[in-house]
Amino acid sequence: MEDIKRLLLEEKAALLSGIQEKTENKPEINKDIGDAIDSSVEEQKRELDLLLQDREQARLTGIEIALKKIESDDFGYCDECGEAISKKRLLAVPLAIMCINCQSNEERSRLAQNAFSRADYSSQILVDD
Repeated sequence: MEDIKRLLLEEKAALLSGIQEKTENKPEINKDIGDAIDSSVEEQKRELDLLLQDREQARLTGIEIALKKIESDDFGYCDECGEAISKKRLLAVPLAIMCINCQSNEERSRLAQNAFSRADYSSQILVDD
């Protein structure tokens, strides 16, 4: 588990460094942007930055949870079935919370649910016409 812990700590340091760099180099909001197109592009850039910040924050939270699990010896067990997650999987996906079988079942279930929702929505549209 030490190699996985090292990977998590390296990723955490890289994320924190990137966040700090973005914070330090954050440009001032330009009130005099120009025309509507320039304003729209500037707004899209801000929205993308916020989306990326949210993802980075979620990743940091996941890393913190994984590190706490490593310290308490709860790391590496599937949240769904309780079986050990293979070390090979954890090295590839250190934040994995499910074994490959449970993850596959979850993804199949989600795909089936999405397909059902789309079919249900399509049938409602046809009825509404």
